[in-house]
Amino acid sequence: MGNIKIDDFYHRDPDIEKIAELYCVTFLTDNYSMEENAIKNINKHANYEGFIGLKANDDDGNIVGFTYGYTSLPGQFYREKIAEHLSEEDIKTWLFNCFEFVELAVLPSYRRLGIASKLHHALLESVNYNSAVLTTGMENRPATNFYRKHGWEMIKKDVPVISEDNLQAIMGKVLN
Repeated sequence: MGNIKIDDFYHRDPDIEKIAELYCVTFLTDNYSMEENAIKNINKHANYEGFIGLKANDDDGNIVGFTYGYTSLPGQFYREKIAEHLSEEDIKTWLFNCFEFVELAVLPSYRRLGIASKLHHALLESVNYNSAVLTTGMENRPATNFYRKHGWEMIKKDVPVISEDNLQAIMGKVLN
């Protein structure tokens, strides 16, 4: 594996196209038609309050992984979608002073080498919030198992956060 270097990335980062390509490989399989939309979406999120993005580079400078998140604030699209499915008590527990852990991806040929864990820990160690939340597909057992292994708990299962066709798990982690 060599050395993996973790660096910040930001709005309009010179590596944004490579990050978006990895996004497409990870979340859209071989369908690269969404790459332009991935770039727009990542750049949009990079402008959100509290945004922190990290990229993992191999010895040759290739992007082999990335992660990012931002402050979860009332009025944000996804936060409101999550809140729709939570009780008032859960909203107070999980969405007050909260970091949204938005994406984590590692190039398939670099998986199971500890890069995802390294990115996960580096991102959460760089924030100062009471809690963090994320969503992942209910069918994505590797992701659910990964997050549970790293101290995330299931808040709600089988939730149609965006669509009835893609049920999500809402997970949370106490940070402070």
